[in-house]
Amino acid sequence: MKFVSTVLCVLLSFGLVAAPALAGGIINKANHSADYIRTLNRYAATDAADIAAFNPAGIMEMDNGTYAKVDLMYFAKDYSNTVPGFGELDQDTPSIIPTMFLVHKQDRWAGFFAFTIPAGGGVLDYEEGSARTVALAQAVMAGANAQLPGTDYDYDQISDMNLKISASTVYGFSMGGSFAATDKVSFAAGLRYAKGTREFEGGVTISASQAAPSPPFPAGANDPLMPELQLAEDADSWCGILGVNAALTDKLNAAVTFISNADMEYEMDVKKDTMGIAPALGYADGSLRRIDIPGLVGGGLSYQFTPAFKVDANYVVYLESDAEIDTFGEYGDSSDMGFAAEYLISPRWKASAGYMITNVELEANEQINEPEEPKLDANSVGAGVVFSPNQMWDVTFAGMMATYDSQTDGLGITYEKSVWNLTVGAQYRF
Repeated sequence: MKFVSTVLCVLLSFGLVAAPALAGGIINKANHSADYIRTLNRYAATDAADIAAFNPAGIMEMDNGTYAKVDLMYFAKDYSNTVPGFGELDQDTPSIIPTMFLVHKQDRWAGFFAFTIPAGGGVLDYEEGSARTVALAQAVMAGANAQLPGTDYDYDQISDMNLKISASTVYGFSMGGSFAATDKVSFAAGLRYAKGTREFEGGVTISASQAAPSPPFPAGANDPLMPELQLAEDADSWCGILGVNAALTDKLNAAVTFISNADMEYEMDVKKDTMGIAPALGYADGSLRRIDIPGLVGGGLSYQFTPAFKVDANYVVYLESDAEIDTFGEYGDSSDMGFAAEYLISPRWKASAGYMITNVELEANEQINEPEEPKLDANSVGAGVVFSPNQMWDVTFAGMMATYDSQTDGLGITYEKSVWNLTVGAQYRF
């Protein structure tokens, strides 16, 4: 039916959504390591292998050797859409994100590899539906009632709403090299391959509270409408990495890292379509759309006040206005800004804490395009410790809390979320 075609077209155009965003912009995620969680500021760091993802040029300030680092991050995430007439629709499915880093540094040269999640990163499960399924149900109901004969019989009940994003992850594989041009200045260059997968399924039941009179209704008129849709998309792309690190004095270090835009063109796979009309809407198997991972410029300063006490300050801008993100109309450029403090308690123990403010450049009325994972401004606090039992091992324990500003759009829908994290990581130096 025509009204169902319209509804499913809107549903598809909303797109598939991502998961936990502790920092970053509309698409980018920045929570790549345990040491990031404990400081929230890594763009001028020079102390662990995870800087391959933040300050690869700073690797030249590390001691010679081969480093292997693995981190595991647990995110508890509570997202909600409060929809007029339907109340609060929420989800609290957690996510677990692993990352890995390899670095080999010898005198004036170094090579690095990083496995991270630059976008997406988990599952969202709205068991009672979301703003997306409400829009679907209301449009189906209105369209169905407009086609009924002039009687008092109407579809007037919405039930069994559900929506699940069973996968929304971009896997990033970075590799490159660093070079010390002088004792104070070093450079880095590399590439990142990104492989993205997005899967979505949802449905709703529309029915009438009273039986349809016959005539004028034919047999089967009382059957509920049950639109269901299951989609999958995948894309891949390459982008470039450039960095410079300058040890300006024995105490002051400065660094800038640039990552270019990744052109992610997703190919659609319609796995389930109960109305059989997705191909006519332009979403047949093989149809394409762009959801890029925007480039970024991240800069930082690090100052060693005493041998035991250091502070860092970072600013990151996400180049969304230069990217193509088909799920939104107006956006960019988002940013992160923060500072961290680190104290060496003893040769074996180091403690740190960090603060960051995230500004997402997306208007409230754009949130309906991806209501399950709202893009909201945030204030984040992280802390942790590093335990070094010997010269080979460093073990990191960290946690953080992100507090988000809610938004209410022109439809009266309120978008909210909260996230907290516990992380553990280990680095071994060969």
